[in-house]
Amino acid sequence: MNKHINYEDNIFILNIRIRMLRNLLILDSEPDFFLGKTLDDIDFIDGTLTALMKSLLEHKHLIELEEHFHTLSETENRFLEVLSELQQGGGTISAQRFPVIGEKIDTLRNRSLERQKTIGHFLSQTDPLTSEMVVSSMELQELLRDLK
Repeated sequence: MNKHINYEDNIFILNIRIRMLRNLLILDSEPDFFLGKTLDDIDFIDGTLTALMKSLLEHKHLIELEEHFHTLSETENRFLEVLSELQQGGGTISAQRFPVIGEKIDTLRNRSLERQKTIGHFLSQTDPLTSEMVVSSMELQELLRDLK
């Protein structure tokens, strides 16, 4: 998998999917239609968050790495909020109504907390000086070329 990953776009799409789930939990949706898809969606989001985090950890040379980790962390927080709403909410799709999904939600919440811990550990090790905007050597050469 040596292709370019657009982290910003992928994280943006996950945030939209999380918002869609939150809206589904607020509305009076029919569980017969949406329960299975909702569970599939939270599994998909969980797996994609894991894959994005692993990919970022493998590509530590990215200029905007710290920013991507911050954005990923915010997305994890939103995901945890939706999992809490699923666990404690009184909507038509919730662990209150379908206790069988409570264990699944606990597992996903634990995975999300582990990812948050990994992200926090990575961010705590980054050099505060590198969090400022950095110009790559290629960009610097291009800027200097324009001055000649």
